Amino acid sequence: LQMVREFRSGDSETPLVLMGYFNPIHHYGVERFIAEAKEVGVDGLIVVDLPPEHNEDLCHPAQAAGLDFIRLTTPTTGDQRLPTVLEGSSGLVYYVSVAGVTGANAATLEHVEEAVARLRRHTDLPIGIGFGIRSAEHAAAVARLADGVVVGSALRMPK
Repeated sequence: LQMVREFRSGDSETPLVLMGYFNPIHHYGVERFIAEAKEVGVDGLIVVDLPPEHNEDLCHPAQAAGLDFIRLTTPTTGDQRLPTVLEGSSGLVYYVSVAGVTGANAATLEHVEEAVARLRRHTDLPIGIGFGIRSAEHAAAVARLADGVVVGSALRMPK
């Protein structure tokens, strides 16, 4: 949260989403975390280990405070599960385009195109594609298929 505060001192426009796990937020205190995140300028949260069956633990309170709650979907998220995963999502849907760890495999454009079409049948939210994006050229190609591309391994801060 301190890093967000420092970043916001020089940039109040760039959307900022925190990604992490529920346990540190729970330990910190959900109400306290949400209040401080909102105060310092966080726009949204991705909490990778909090399933939609626990929306009341963080998703609903975060959204009530004006923070987006962004859900992850994967190649293994089936059509039966997808509406449950997307329920309560806001801001965007983050599609993890490859199974496994980041950087291990590349997402094929054919796979991404099929996944985006499937997701669009279930939601009107913008779709961001992450994981398996291996180069600037690959990111540009994926960006033509979705609404955004997440490239975490190549993050560079301006000097």
